[in-house]
Amino acid sequence: MKILVTGASGLLGAEIEGLAGTRGHSVVPLTRAELDVTDKRSVAAAIKGAGLEAVVHCAAYTAVDKAESEPELARLVNCDGTKNVASICGSEGVDFVYISTDYVFDGAKRAPYLPGDLANPLSVYGKTKLEGEKVTWEIANPALVVRLSWLYGDQKGFVPAILRQALAGETPLRVVSDQVGQPTWVRNAASTVIDLLEVGARGTLHVGDKGECSWADLAQEVLRLDGKEIHIEGVSSEEFGGAALRPSYSVLDLTETEEVLGRPMPSWQDALRSFMHCKNEYW
Repeated sequence: MKILVTGASGLLGAEIEGLAGTRGHSVVPLTRAELDVTDKRSVAAAIKGAGLEAVVHCAAYTAVDKAESEPELARLVNCDGTKNVASICGSEGVDFVYISTDYVFDGAKRAPYLPGDLANPLSVYGKTKLEGEKVTWEIANPALVVRLSWLYGDQKGFVPAILRQALAGETPLRVVSDQVGQPTWVRNAASTVIDLLEVGARGTLHVGDKGECSWADLAQEVLRLDGKEIHIEGVSSEEFGGAALRPSYSVLDLTETEEVLGRPMPSWQDALRSFMHCKNEYW
């Protein structure tokens, strides 16, 4: 399969590029510098006549707090940029995979969110990513929308940040304790996205490592696995600060994805242990 990956220098895009290549797929990785998704002509030039079978659209504006002061830019990338890519894929008959987020939910449900549950984002980031989902269904249908949660890996994301703080000797570590979600190792997420492509999955599906915890719980487990005894001070979202509101509960139900693939997702604890075991690849 010939796959184009937008946002190929990002956390997920880079992992998909590497894993898809090892599986024998032909990958066209385009970074932000190589493809500005807000420029429709550039998008058309990259996709038309390239013999592609699929585009995995990882390019996105992901600065959750900064988006609150840059809503136009966030919408330009997450909605208009998605519209550009989806429309060219639709006209060229290329499978389109849109990467979305658990932040399309408001956390009021207090039980794992099903793909069909009502989305009600709290932040500009979540709202613009939901707009991208809607554009996808308007233009590229049939398509695949994959919602991901709490990604970490490489030197990006919450887990490496905690490891860096511990290495610097910071103590205590102040970590939010009233947000519950689903930590997901990007290697597992990327592998599952490729699996879904290979089986021709369609619709909206949730991808992540199974289970749930708070940011403070996750930090404590990271430090335990790293053999460090550092005190975690749990704080509220309000105490911690941040311009954007985040859902207090954003765990994704993985049942439909597991049924499509015929296999269970790994637990977040097992995934974290695997990441910690091979983190020397990253550090």
